[in-house]
Amino acid sequence: MDLVDKELTAAPLLRLLDYWETKRGPRRFPSRRDIDPLDFAYLLGNVGLLDVLREPLRFRVRLCGENLVHKIGAEVTGKLLDELPLPELREHFARRCRQIVERGAPYRTSGDYVLDERSSRHELLVLPLSEDGEAVSMLLFAFWFADQAPRRGAPR
Repeated sequence: MDLVDKELTAAPLLRLLDYWETKRGPRRFPSRRDIDPLDFAYLLGNVGLLDVLREPLRFRVRLCGENLVHKIGAEVTGKLLDELPLPELREHFARRCRQIVERGAPYRTSGDYVLDERSSRHELLVLPLSEDGEAVSMLLFAFWFADQAPRRGAPR
C-alpha cells in the first residue's frame, strides 16, 4: 500500500514510479543493484539516495542531485538528514522517511515550500529499496519543481 498525500501529475515522476514497479517485479522491493541511473537520466539532477541506518533509525544522504543542491543552497552528500539546513523541511522529510521504512511503501506528495524566500511548488516521490528483499536499506527520492523545464528525453 502506497503512502499518498497527493497524487502525482509530473510525467517524469510517474515514469520513475513505473520503472521502480518494473524492477521490483514480484518482490516487495527492488535492490539498489536493480536500479540503473542511466535509465532515468532525464531526472538525475532531481534524484537522491538515502542510506537507511538502524538503531537508532536515521538517514544519510548518499547522493543529492545538482538541482536539489541548488534549491537547498548547500551540498548535503554524506550528511545525516538531521544535519541538513531548513529545519521545517528536514523534520517533515525525516518523519516521512521513517514511515516509508516502517510501512515498506512508496510515498507520493506535492505541495509548496518556501526556499530562499520564494515559494516553490513541487512534487515528491520516495521509493524504498532493499538488499535482502525484506528490510528497506535505501530510499530513492526524486523531486519535480513546477518552474522546471524538462530535460531532453524527458516525458512531458
